[in-house]
Amino acid sequence: MLAKYKNEYVLSIFMEEEKNIYDVIIVGAGPAGLTSALFSVRDGLKTLVVARTLGGTANSILKLENWPGYKGTGIELMKNFYEQLKSYPIEVIVDDVQSVEKKGEGFVIKTSSKEFGTKTLILATGTKRENKIPGEEKFVGKGVSYCATCDAFFFKDKTIAIVVWEDSSAEEIITLANLAQKVYVVCDKKFKAKRELKKVKKKIEIMNNSVLTEIKGEDKVQGLMIKDRKGEKEINVDGVFIVIGATPITEFAKKLKLKMNKENFIVVNEGMETSVKGIFAAGDVINSTIKGVLTSSAQGAIAAKNAEEFLQ
Repeated sequence: MLAKYKNEYVLSIFMEEEKNIYDVIIVGAGPAGLTSALFSVRDGLKTLVVARTLGGTANSILKLENWPGYKGTGIELMKNFYEQLKSYPIEVIVDDVQSVEKKGEGFVIKTSSKEFGTKTLILATGTKRENKIPGEEKFVGKGVSYCATCDAFFFKDKTIAIVVWEDSSAEEIITLANLAQKVYVVCDKKFKAKRELKKVKKKIEIMNNSVLTEIKGEDKVQGLMIKDRKGEKEINVDGVFIVIGATPITEFAKKLKLKMNKENFIVVNEGMETSVKGIFAAGDVINSTIKGVLTSSAQGAIAAKNAEEFLQ
């Protein structure tokens, strides 16, 4: 009897541990994370989603009109994503990820309350903005945007500004210039991607060594305060696209020694594979030049399919 009891006890411990072992764990529940989860669970993989919030930064989009067949808010679209996902046998935990570590041939995920094991990992943690510009929060959705491919259409024939890195965002500038009347390119150093902008150079004005210090207006964006080496001045605009200052959320994954670019975005190949086997990444956290709900979702699908192939 005692031997039987002990065997049953050991078996129960083993089964309890197995409950916390997954084929794939997805960290993040924005467009990339939720799409990855949908593809993974539909392919029969035991899948867990861990995220601080459901929907991610897509929740802040007030008007989304470049998702085929849908017009509405970002938060409503993310709700639709989640409702569809819930119809499958999947676990979703709203919690903070404290650490991710390599262990044997798999990985261990520690949250604030539990610990999970996984054979593959998909990072879809997105980005965050910590240092807000005065007036930024007030005018989100009222002239302040973070996605040119999402919101460019709303500024057709308008005067706008885009705040960029020294050598990035050429595609977004071209997207805006093709619709807007004029685009101010505000760069804190010397903007290097001029060659790519030849076709739209008549519509743009590059403001090198310049910093956006304040967003002004009443009910919507009407002007920007720009500081350069000569001092500070105001320019009149109808909107501003802020594509810098968003920090990729990768702190917990540093121990994994993933390859990142100089802005700490995770470097992936066309299959969304990172430099560490078994780890994939998708969405705003990767080194993609094009950001947006649609591209993030596509990347999430690619990550999930390649994670399945890796397991096979």
